[in-house]
Amino acid sequence: MTAGGRADRAVDAAGAALLTAQHAIGRAHRLVATAERAAATDEATWQAGPGGRAGTAGDTLTALAAATDQHRQALAALLARTAGGGLTDRPRLALTGALLALTDLPALRRAADHGTGLHPPAATAGYTPGAALDRHVRARDRRCLPGCRRPVPRGGHLDHHTPWPAGPTAAGNPVGYFTTDHRGKHQASGWRHHLAPDGTLTLTTLTGLTTATTPPPY
Repeated sequence: MTAGGRADRAVDAAGAALLTAQHAIGRAHRLVATAERAAATDEATWQAGPGGRAGTAGDTLTALAAATDQHRQALAALLARTAGGGLTDRPRLALTGALLALTDLPALRRAADHGTGLHPPAATAGYTPGAALDRHVRARDRRCLPGCRRPVPRGGHLDHHTPWPAGPTAAGNPVGYFTTDHRGKHQASGWRHHLAPDGTLTLTTLTGLTTATTPPPY
């Protein structure tokens, strides 16, 4: 075979190989496009379903409301098997570490079903905090003012930061004190106490020394 013949055969073989490669590439493109359409369909279906709505929920209660009955029942069964452990031992939901609310499983279900959310207890009309508000403040503070840090006892005092009735008996006003330090607050003239919305208590002495105590994070 002449050199020209061999060259022609090489060109033909190269053309056939190129055509085969082009067919393979085209088939690969079609397979990828089919897979992408299937993935997009699966993603759209998931996003429109309970899983997607729960996954994109802005808070826990919205996620619970978006979940299916089967998912909620599974969660309730899990909590029941642990005697409600996560809600019995740590009954709170937190934002930025500050106590938002005390709750239990029935209350959490009601809040999810009615979309009411979780909030601190309602204010008490009189001077003495109601039982729910009393529990909330003691759970929030847990310890006394700076320099003491003893646990606020069950019978310890809840003092109105802004004296009642000018200050309400509401979650943002009472402060938990050990009994002797409650008396000291009123008898140490000139000492200043400042209560922040998250329960942080700042104490300033007559000499200008300032110290603060923040409720332990949740």
